[in-house]
This record gives sequence, structure tokens and C-alpha cells, in this order.
Amino acid sequence: MSQVSSWHTHNSENIFAGSFWNEFLLSIRAYTEDAVEHLLFGVAAYLVICFLLYLLTTKWNVIDFTRDIKNSERVLIVIAHPDDECMFFGPTIQNFVKKKCVLYLMCMSTGKNYGMDKVRKKELYEACKLLGIEEGCIMIYNHTLMPDSLSDKWPAELLGQLILHQVEMYDIDTLITFDKHGVSRHINHCSIYYAIAHLSIERCLPNSCRVFVLESVNLLRKYWLLLDIPLSFLLSRYRFISTRKDRAQIRSAMQKHKSQIVWYRKLYLMASRYTIINTLQQMDITDIELDLEIDD
Repeated sequence: MSQVSSWHTHNSENIFAGSFWNEFLLSIRAYTEDAVEHLLFGVAAYLVICFLLYLLTTKWNVIDFTRDIKNSERVLIVIAHPDDECMFFGPTIQNFVKKKCVLYLMCMSTGKNYGMDKVRKKELYEACKLLGIEEGCIMIYNHTLMPDSLSDKWPAELLGQLILHQVEMYDIDTLITFDKHGVSRHINHCSIYYAIAHLSIERCLPNSCRVFVLESVNLLRKYWLLLDIPLSFLLSRYRFISTRKDRAQIRSAMQKHKSQIVWYRKLYLMASRYTIINTLQQMDITDIELDLEIDD
């Protein structure tokens, strides 16, 4: 009798345990389905909001996304390679062209070490013509100490001297280049930042010349396209946005760089927020000193 009672008790415990786990698993499933539903709804809502914001800012002009750099009349943009102007600085260039600023472009290499210098020079001139930069405002360099390279750091002193010469010659009041991460962490991009950083630290630049850098963002934001509009609006002080027509112009300009059109650059042009949005920050001496200390 005691054995039967013990069996019934053990069986009841097993049934209770099984029932408990079934209920637990069902509750987990219900919670997961509910969470996924809310997540999908949130994503859909965010997509709609971003698309509406783009229309409100670029087509209907209800919201002013652009936060301009005031008192910019003579602007110099310093890039590392031909095609950087299209791949990274398109919205910035278009903004200054529309404002009728005197816009100069300084390109520090042409791929001469790959035997591509003549081709890439021609491509750069053609691309800049489409973007609205006059040929006489384009400076191109082919220095043996500054090769187009993924591994060679350009000498900061030499680079700084070349940039300072153009700033003084053309009475530049607004100097724009990459930030310390160079958008893609390309060492040539970063070299330009550090050369200008040293000029700022040593107070070599004229007092009338302000320096702004193109903000690098994380990989997710980099390929978010319109989805980065809210974050850029909230987090960045200086920002430019391209309309659909402007973006088509940037892509057409990039097509002039025929020697550089490969599959991954095509994907980049389709997905990169830098073909729609540019956000900049003004170079700050305190931040520069901290960056240089960390890198040392």
C-alpha cells in the first residue's frame, strides 16, 4: 500500500513539474512573440519617421536640417585621394557651391605610385566640374613622400607646410578635412587631420581661419542612409543634407572616376550616409591636445 502511495506521489510530482515547464515555455514564447511584434512595429515606425523627415527637410522645406557654418566665404577642403570629394564630402561641397562661396579643393595624392596619376587627375577635374568646383580652384599634389598607400603615414610637417601655404595664399577662412578617424580609418586620411592638428597646436594658422572636420561614425550608422537623419540632427552641430537631385549629382560625379568604380564602391554609393548626410565639428585645441597625448 505504501509503495502504491509512493508511486502516486512521485507521479503527481512529475505531472506537476511537466505542467510547470510547459507553462513556463508557453509564457516565454508569448513574451518573445510580443517583444518581436513590438520591435517590428518600432522599426517600421522609425523607417517611416526617417523617410518623412527626409521629405520634410529636402522636398517640402518644413524642417531646416542644415546647420550651416556662418561667415564662410573662402573655403578649402583638403582630401587625400581623387574620389574622396564624392565618397565623403559631397553634401558639404554642394552646400558651399549653392552659397556661392569661393571653394578650393586640395588633393594630396593621385596614385602616381600605381602609375595612375594622369588618369586620376583627369577624373578628378571632371568630377569636380560636375560638383561645381572650378578647375582653377583645384590643387593636386604628387609628392614622393606622400604615396597613395594603406600603410604609409604621411609626414605631418611637410603636409602641414603645403596646406598652410594654400591657406595663406588664398586667404582661406574655413578649412575642412577628415577627423582623426578619417571616416574609413585610412592612414592617408588620418595623416591630414594630424598635420592640421599640429598647425593648430602651434598656432600657425591665421586667426581668421577656422578648422572643421568631417565626423566619422560607427559602421552601423555609416550604412544607415536616411536612418541616420534623427541621430545626426540631435548629435551634430554642423550638418548638411543632400536632396535626391543632389545625391544623383554626387553619384554622377563619382562615375567620372572610372578607374575606381569597382563592386564595393558601387555598394558604398548605394548605402553610405556620406552621400546624403555630412556632419562636421569645429576643431578644438583642447581635444587636439588630448588626441595627440593619447596617440603618443
